[in-house]
Amino acid sequence: MLKQTLRKTIQSVHAEEGIRAFWRGNLSATALWISYSAIQFACYQNMDQFWSAEILQNHPTSVHTVNGAFSGVFAAILTYPLDLFRTIFAAQGVPRRYPTISSLAHSLLQRKGVSGLFQGMGPSLLQIAPYMGLSFGIYSSLDRLSNSQSKETRVLTKWRLFSYLGNGAVSGLISKLAVYPIDTIKKRMQMQSVQCTPMYGTIQKYSSSWHCMRTIFHYEGLYGFYKGVTPSIAKSVVTQSSTFACYELGIHIIKYIESR
Repeated sequence: MLKQTLRKTIQSVHAEEGIRAFWRGNLSATALWISYSAIQFACYQNMDQFWSAEILQNHPTSVHTVNGAFSGVFAAILTYPLDLFRTIFAAQGVPRRYPTISSLAHSLLQRKGVSGLFQGMGPSLLQIAPYMGLSFGIYSSLDRLSNSQSKETRVLTKWRLFSYLGNGAVSGLISKLAVYPIDTIKKRMQMQSVQCTPMYGTIQKYSSSWHCMRTIFHYEGLYGFYKGVTPSIAKSVVTQSSTFACYELGIHIIKYIESR
């Protein structure tokens, strides 16, 4: 298998599939992120009530880590079909086998039943739990540290806004790098549902996540688990920084409205 650089990959996709290929699956990806984030933060915001005041006071990082992991898993289960649709739409190539979400859903249900909508969910949950747990845990620790450096913790200053973005970026980078091998397995298991056109060749079949992991290591070595890590981390940094910043901004707006 040839090792392509990110630049060569971008050039290849543009030459073979056109500029629109970079946004293929964007509709399902947008629907996924909106629904996932709404469920996750609603769950996360209400989980503090299950902890005692002593634990909240003495172990804040552990609490945020567990809250983030649980809320992430809960949201992932409820929105998983959208995650699967996003992956398949982005990877199906041209000409497209599935022109619409409904045609893809119908094909999966016809070939594999309801279970087809949850292909690869096992490794997805194994990936999302530590990813979101680490992300929220690291962010909360950095946020408390930056709060201690700022005298105005209740006022949305430029410093606070940049600290939200920076803390989110760091948490996104570390958490994604830590769980990326599991993310690779998840994506490859999801691709089992793809029916590509002949020009893209055949897709490696795996009987289980364990078989997928052993096959990657045998034929590709450790490098195989980190293929595509650069764009994935870049996306995680941007996504997590903007998500946490919007979350904190929303809290400030709500508090401002309530105080009037």
